[in-house]
Amino acid sequence: MENAHPEIQLISNIVLQDDAGRVLFVKYDADDERWWLPGDDLVPYQHPDDRAREILDGFTGLKWSGLQMVFVESFRGRRGWHVMFNYRASGGGEPAGTPPGSWFAPDSLPRTMHGSWEHDVVQRVLKMS
Repeated sequence: MENAHPEIQLISNIVLQDDAGRVLFVKYDADDERWWLPGDDLVPYQHPDDRAREILDGFTGLKWSGLQMVFVESFRGRRGWHVMFNYRASGGGEPAGTPPGSWFAPDSLPRTMHGSWEHDVVQRVLKMS
């Protein structure tokens, strides 16, 4: 019997909040109406803090500060296990570039890719900060 090892995705996500209290969401697929938290997979041996900084630095027109890991979670996804490093940062400006981003009030978040998961992360991060 072969010993099968599940895929493990290590992912940094950021809840970026501006001075008005709005949260940044991004569209990774222009043809899909659903939004995502800014985030991405780590490359092998990359620290989650470094990946979170790279993600935020990838937006032109955006200023940010105060990056802080708030909590880590894991769950089984379609392709194996996800280990999520969830961050909070403060920022502002108009995010430009790819992926496109937009600001949303925490009490009127958009339809998201993973159902209520992104909404739950936002609420948990903001409550713990």
